[in-house]
Amino acid sequence: MTSPNTTAIALSRGAVGVLCGLAVALIWSGWSVATRLAMTTTLAPADVTMLRFGVSALFLWPILLRQGAGLRALGVVRIGVMLIGAGVPFMMAASVGMRYAPASHVATLMIGSMPIWVALLSAALYGERFSRVQMYGLLIVIAGIACMGGYGLIANRAQGEWRGDLLFLCGGLLFASYTVTQRRSGIGPWQATALVNVGSALFFAPIYFLFLSPGIFTAPVQDVLFQVIAQGVFVAILAMFFYAEAVRRLGASRAAIFGSLAPALAVLLGIPVLGEIPGAVPLAGIASVMVGVVLMVTGARRPKSA
Repeated sequence: MTSPNTTAIALSRGAVGVLCGLAVALIWSGWSVATRLAMTTTLAPADVTMLRFGVSALFLWPILLRQGAGLRALGVVRIGVMLIGAGVPFMMAASVGMRYAPASHVATLMIGSMPIWVALLSAALYGERFSRVQMYGLLIVIAGIACMGGYGLIANRAQGEWRGDLLFLCGGLLFASYTVTQRRSGIGPWQATALVNVGSALFFAPIYFLFLSPGIFTAPVQDVLFQVIAQGVFVAILAMFFYAEAVRRLGASRAAIFGSLAPALAVLLGIPVLGEIPGAVPLAGIASVMVGVVLMVTGARRPKSA
């Protein structure tokens, strides 16, 4: 029989895990709004990318120095996939896409599509099979994406909203490739995060300062500081910590559900901050993606007991 102390500890552990999951959803949705806000100011995609990895690298390099890059465990190919999937190409896809499409779209099409891409890559590369519930969820997500993309292509063709939606889907695929590789890499989440951020900073800094036009020195100080805190501290470090804690306390499947809250939170944040009020059709697409993601995450096949 379970003792009251054991029950209280379990409830406390679950409550902290839920709070961590909610914090992740809030930070992810805030990241989409913050990056979209940067694209409406004097900062360019390259500026936001440099701030994202440069600031986080300053905090995370001791982890990489202590634990190493994991070259022996990963190999050059896997490290390359991780750097592309969660590094500069991923961030540039998100930043450039936000020049065309609203923040609610990046939260839905990029963050919302990540679990879908992970499931598809796992099925294609490692033979994982979908359950019936997951198939229903996948179809609902596709319907939601088609709803949003079709609306952007028809109603907002002049603004090029469909270009942003396409970049967001590509960004989701990139990060999913990082996720699948990191899961099977044998290295921990903090080491992987340090590898991506420090490696991306070392790769992108020479290109940014030598061949591009750095805008972080001429942009308003408040804009730069806001992106430093939002990109380099909250997203790169705090979101990673809270997500790792949510996975540890709740399990990977339950923790992943909180990512489906990001689109709704991004819509709510985008209204007062950006003045972006989605119409009925995009809202229906957002809701469909959220429902489909929940079904995909919760409907995974359970391994048969021996």
